[in-house]
Formats: sequence, C-alpha cells, structure tokens
Amino acid sequence: MNQLLKLILTGTLILCFLKMPYIFYRISGFALFAGFGWLTYDAFQRRDSLDVKIFVILTILYNPFIGLPIPNIIQIIINIIVIIGMVLNILFAQENPYEDYNIKKDDR
Repeated sequence: MNQLLKLILTGTLILCFLKMPYIFYRISGFALFAGFGWLTYDAFQRRDSLDVKIFVILTILYNPFIGLPIPNIIQIIINIIVIIGMVLNILFAQENPYEDYNIKKDDR
C-alpha cells in the first residue's frame, strides 16, 4: 500500500507542474501533507530513522496550514528533487519491510 501511496504522491507533484485551477493546488497541499504524514507514521512503526527524518521534513514542507515563505523557483527545485527521490524510493524499496519486526508469541 505504501508503494501505491508514494506513486500517487509523486503523480500529484508532477501534476502540479501543469496549469491547473487554484483549488487543485489547495487540495494537493492537503493530500501531500496527509500522505507524507502517513509515510512518516509508517516509517516510525518500521523503526527506520532515516525515512522518519525525511518524511517529517516533507510533511513540514508541504504543510498547508502554515505556509513556509519559499520563493517559487526554489519550490520548483524542491518539487523536482522530491519527485526524483520518490521515484528512486519506489524503485529500490524492499518487498516487505515488516518481515523483520514480526514477533512470534513464543519469542516473548
């Protein structure tokens, strides 16, 4: 499911480069905030500290409630970097990252 969410978030970021109505950008801001928040929670559950740090930064960056005063050209560069990073994350992700954290009842 996380791979699908990452793909949807990447597609949303790519669509933001097209000329869309203003409401699309507002809704995409909330979707990106919620999606990266979910990925942060999931990385925390997997105990992957690097992913937690990355997704927390992205959650803060795409926060629709408190906008950061970032110039438009820098925001475009950040979006391109995030798109490339998400595509690489999708391509090189583990199949099932939860295998190592399953605790059997006999192991307690």
